[in-house]
Amino acid sequence: MVRRISFLILILSSLLLFSKEVLFNTYNNTGIVSLTNRTFPFETSRDLEPFKASLETIYTPPKVRGITIDLPDSTTLVLSNGVTIGVDVGDIRIPEDVFAELLESTDLTFVYDAFPVEVFSRDRVVVKGSITKEKLEYYLSFFFKKIEVPRRIEGTIDVTPKPPEVRYSKVWHPLIGTVVFLNVTDDSTFVTLWNGREGKLWYQTTEATKLEVEVVDSLGQSTSLSFEALPVSFAERSYQSSVEFGQSLILPPLVNWFLPSTGEKITVFSPEFPGVYHLIGCDESGNFLRMEIDVRDTTPPLVLSPEKIEDASSFRVEYICDGREAQKIPDGHHVVFVKATDTFGNTSTAFFVVNRPHRVIVRERPVPVYLGPKRKIQIGGLSLKGSLIYGWTREEVEVMVGEEVYKLEK
Repeated sequence: MVRRISFLILILSSLLLFSKEVLFNTYNNTGIVSLTNRTFPFETSRDLEPFKASLETIYTPPKVRGITIDLPDSTTLVLSNGVTIGVDVGDIRIPEDVFAELLESTDLTFVYDAFPVEVFSRDRVVVKGSITKEKLEYYLSFFFKKIEVPRRIEGTIDVTPKPPEVRYSKVWHPLIGTVVFLNVTDDSTFVTLWNGREGKLWYQTTEATKLEVEVVDSLGQSTSLSFEALPVSFAERSYQSSVEFGQSLILPPLVNWFLPSTGEKITVFSPEFPGVYHLIGCDESGNFLRMEIDVRDTTPPLVLSPEKIEDASSFRVEYICDGREAQKIPDGHHVVFVKATDTFGNTSTAFFVVNRPHRVIVRERPVPVYLGPKRKIQIGGLSLKGSLIYGWTREEVEVMVGEEVYKLEK
């Protein structure tokens, strides 16, 4: 019975004391602790050759008084090959919390070597240098419980990621210079640098220069290209002109002129509104031309009569009839002052003497129409004196009574 109990205690002790491996990857100066998969940075105080060693002892500095001894003043791990590991002393120096974790373990194995591998996930493992199959499988065992490297790949495995594949198209035009378009194929994200400055997948320049473009992906792989850019080959010229609103401007010949808003080719410019317009054009030599046209309305409305007023823009009219403001001109003999003002403040005035006919509508026929005291009446080419008109045959007849005109309508 005693022997069985002792055997059980031995089994439990072996299960409780797990063996840990500590890997120092000199490729990126990153350490990994097995079981916990904890990663940490490390530094070295001297050059070391690749090794695999176990823990030999733990050095604790002695307490010595009265004399000076050149001994490490911090606790260090001493390996079987003589390499020491500590926090602020030793050949390999690691963070304090990692060192404290290692002090709690008695069965430790240390591996110091270069493993040019970056692990992002099970589906994405990037080997960035030459490495044997055995070393690759050993390194990946720190990250995955089970992973299999294809058996047909033996010896040295070189799966260094390829740099971005960059295709380009370069276009030149005399009016815009050189434009370069890029098409990038890469499995990771990337940035595009044009002459050292981050940019887009296209670049445009109007100068004669050399373009250096570099596409760098997230793995540090890059592809560089260079281009010779041609400048624009036109002389840019600017013109200014003006035209009165309501009139048209005949454009200079031997130049193709276009409206920027619609792209319409024109030979005569007819503005629809006052303001500043810009036209673009090019001549047979490829020169690029700009024309700025100032369209102004400085012409006042043309007052032809109280009823007929002309202007290129909208306007308002004021009437003063026989010295009084009026909304419209009444029938009869009047002196009328007309004032017309357009939208842009241009004003015209004029005087008119109007003799609007009085209109008398007769509902029944015949009927006498009294025209006032007896005086000279002209009707249908006949002149007579009287005060009344009785009956007529036409639908409308005009009667002159003195200086006033009457129109009689049925």
